[in-house]
Amino acid sequence: MFTSKKIQTVGTVKEFLNPSTPTSPKKDIVPMLATGSTLPLIFSAMPTFSFAESVTASASVKAEVSQKIITAFQPLTDLVQGISYPITFLVFSAAGIYWLIGNRAKAVEMMQGATIGYILVQLSPLLMRLLVSVTAGF
Repeated sequence: MFTSKKIQTVGTVKEFLNPSTPTSPKKDIVPMLATGSTLPLIFSAMPTFSFAESVTASASVKAEVSQKIITAFQPLTDLVQGISYPITFLVFSAAGIYWLIGNRAKAVEMMQGATIGYILVQLSPLLMRLLVSVTAGF
């Protein structure tokens, strides 16, 4: 009923504003009553299916697996994040020495690389969650 794409005409505006009794032919009510009384028997004999339960179970399994993946890589991301600050400090120090020597192009290149690397390392947990959430849909 709700997925029907057909346009159905139910009457004109004039018929809606001036309702009159329908002039349809009389139908025999007995077959309708007989059919109506057997419908509960027909519906009670039909098997029932429960698809929503399997979908939620599948979704919870995917969420659990993705959480285990994130937890498994957590020590590695903590280690890399902990080492990133000292390494960035060393690269900035070397870039300062190059700046003092006069090789400013090399110094700027080193500072840019160190800055981009530090930001990416600090965002690695976010990137890991994004990667796991993207692959969980497949």
